[in-house]
Amino acid sequence: MFAYRHHFHAGNFADVFKHALLSQLILSLQRKDRPIVYVDTHAGIGHYDLTHPWAIKNKEFAQGAGRIFGSTEYPPEISPYLEILNSDNVGSYLLRYPGSPVIARHLLRQQDRLVLNEFNASDVRQLKMVSQDWPRTEVRSEDGFRLTKSVLPPKERRGLIFMDPSYDRPAEFERVASAIEMGLKKFATGVYAIWYPVMNESVTWELIQRVKRFGSKPVLRSEIYLPKVLFPGLMNACGLLIVNPPYQFESVVDVIGRWLLGRFDSSGDCRLLNQMID
Repeated sequence: MFAYRHHFHAGNFADVFKHALLSQLILSLQRKDRPIVYVDTHAGIGHYDLTHPWAIKNKEFAQGAGRIFGSTEYPPEISPYLEILNSDNVGSYLLRYPGSPVIARHLLRQQDRLVLNEFNASDVRQLKMVSQDWPRTEVRSEDGFRLTKSVLPPKERRGLIFMDPSYDRPAEFERVASAIEMGLKKFATGVYAIWYPVMNESVTWELIQRVKRFGSKPVLRSEIYLPKVLFPGLMNACGLLIVNPPYQFESVVDVIGRWLLGRFDSSGDCRLLNQMID
């Protein structure tokens, strides 16, 4: 069976959207001096070479990171993410894209800790090479959907669990919901950020309702929609579901999302959905 390779999609609009929000989630948790843990259930390889044949096959990064790389005018809410993207490249050429582990490593403080998990054997070898000199970093290789059972609750009692699976199998929506249910049972005060492709409204809504049924935790639903004509045969919408979002985080999403929409599509045929789920 063909193993999913994120390299084909690295730096696309979905990466930019979720990683810009991820940066602000981490920074929001750092408003207090107490240490946090960042748990990445499907971490990938760390860095993605955008000159690799897989990346240039569809050049998805051209409609994503390529639209914002080197920007000089932008809101402060997206500045941390853009600084990481720009620093990960040399000069004016976009040659490499930083995945979620690299973004987290840039932002975490001396007292913070990373737990990075990648199940694919080849990918985890690359991830270990990238992170071998990172302090307070643990790299694991297990089923990412079971990680909320094996690593929670964290000793820090404060943290962010980032779940970004491939969804290359229909059952993964169900597995995401089960993983979040387990996580909330063991670590009810944690912040959980779940990325998902928007393919079917009923599937998305079922995931949201299942997460809401696990308790009375606040849930923020943020989705970005771009014109299908820009992505023939490819995903054109995605979302981030945030359980226990930081205070007023929806306003941060609104600023970032609207700025990105203006960069991704000048026709205006796009939209941002950003709402707290009752």
